Amino acid sequence: MPAKLSPMDALDYLPQPLIIITAGDFENSKQRGGMTAAWVSRVSWNPPLVMVSIAPSRYTLELVEAYKEFAVNIVGERLEEVAYGIFGSKSGKYIDKFSESKVKTKKGEKIKAPVLEDAIVVLECKLTKTCEAGDHILVIGEVVSATKFNNEDPIVFVYGNSAKIKR
Repeated sequence: MPAKLSPMDALDYLPQPLIIITAGDFENSKQRGGMTAAWVSRVSWNPPLVMVSIAPSRYTLELVEAYKEFAVNIVGERLEEVAYGIFGSKSGKYIDKFSESKVKTKKGEKIKAPVLEDAIVVLECKLTKTCEAGDHILVIGEVVSATKFNNEDPIVFVYGNSAKIKR
């Protein structure tokens, strides 16, 4: 029997990846940051574009706009705890999330931002456009480099729970 849902409840059924967005200057701990995100999507084949939705109050958005680049770090079990506990709950304005989390990082190959060597795959992006969308800002970037670091399965939210999706 069909059940009527509110639009907000229905949106919980859209699968959402667990991602850490990183931005800023790898070499300067006061000018780098990252945040956990779930609203990420491919938006174009040619050129290869991705979109991430970020709340305007986030320090990471400030860094993306200042440096005009960012990285999309796809999260597996290895980064799950720091995705929730540090990148998803603390502000990079006040702490160095990379030092506190002890994640392995390096400078991007084509961007200044830190990339997470503990991620499954990292997409290095050059900012192409931002767009207001309700209470968030859509950040669109062209993927200029991509690296696969390991073979873990990505974590995806499905109806309020996190689950590993098998490839």
